[in-house]
Amino acid sequence: MARDKKHRIATGGGPESWTTPFASLNVQGREFHGNDAPAAARSTATSKNERLLMRRETAHRGGKTVLVLEGFSAAWPASRLDALLHDLKTALGCGGKRHDSRLEIQGELADRLQPLLEARGFLVKRGW
Repeated sequence: MARDKKHRIATGGGPESWTTPFASLNVQGREFHGNDAPAAARSTATSKNERLLMRRETAHRGGKTVLVLEGFSAAWPASRLDALLHDLKTALGCGGKRHDSRLEIQGELADRLQPLLEARGFLVKRGW
């Protein structure tokens, strides 16, 4: 018994509509092409001088230090906070987590974290 030949889909050099499945989307007057969407999530602070409070905590963590960033405005959706947290964790080489509208960065990295936030347009006040 002979096998039927498999139908294969060509993956190289297809029509433009196949290269980006989201090319036809137009969200709030802005068209997304390729890798434009992640860049929008990584934009800087909503206002030029948004003020954050950086606090050092060790309570209920077995003596481990965690830096808590608070004071993000309500204009920051969870997706932008997650993108900011991801960028900070990558730059610092540490772990972290988002709880509601605050970010927790693991480790005693305040001296390295503050210049990163100020470069993004934040005013950082240390709370300890």
